[in-house]
Amino acid sequence: MTRNLLVVLLNDASLSELRAAVEERGDGMPNVYAVAPAHVGPLHWLATDEQAAREEAAVRALEAEWILSDEAAVGGEPGEADPTLAVEDALRRFPADEILLVGGGATDSSLPASLRRLGLPITWVGQSPPTSGSRRRLRDTVRGLASGRSSATPFVAFVGANLALLLIGLLITLAVTLIVWLSGLT
Repeated sequence: MTRNLLVVLLNDASLSELRAAVEERGDGMPNVYAVAPAHVGPLHWLATDEQAAREEAAVRALEAEWILSDEAAVGGEPGEADPTLAVEDALRRFPADEILLVGGGATDSSLPASLRRLGLPITWVGQSPPTSGSRRRLRDTVRGLASGRSSATPFVAFVGANLALLLIGLLITLAVTLIVWLSGLT
C-alpha cells in the first residue's frame, strides 16, 4: 500500500534526516507533499511585508522535492507563517496518512497539540519535540502575540501604542518643565 506523507519543514529542517525518514516509511514509492511554513519576523509581519519570507519558503519546499525525487512521488508548496494553518491548507489538497515534522528547535510547543486535533499520526524527524516549561510558555506567548496568532494581539498593540504615547508625553512635559525652570533662574 502506498503511503501519503505530509512533510512540514520547520526551523532548522535537516533534509538528510528527512530523506532517511521517508526511506524508512516507504513500502514501494510513497507519495510525499512538502509544505514549508514562511518564517515571518515581527517587523515584517507588522509591515505586512511577507513576500521575501514566502519566496524563501518556496525555495525550501523545492529543495525538499529535489532531495526526495528519487525516493518518492513528491509535490510541495510554501505555506502560511503559522504551521498549523499551513498544514490545514496542505491537507485540503493532499490526503495524508501521516504528518512528519522536520526540524523545529524554535517551534512553539503548542504545535503538536494543535496538529493532533486533525486526527493524523505525527512524527518528529531529527529533533525531539519542544519541551514545555515556564520560560518556554512565556516565549510561546510572546511569539504568538508578535506573529499575530494570538487573539490578544490587537489589544496588546493598542495598549502598547498608548503607553508609548504616554511616555512620549511625559518626556515632553519634563523637557518643557526643565526649560521653564531654567529660564526662571536667569
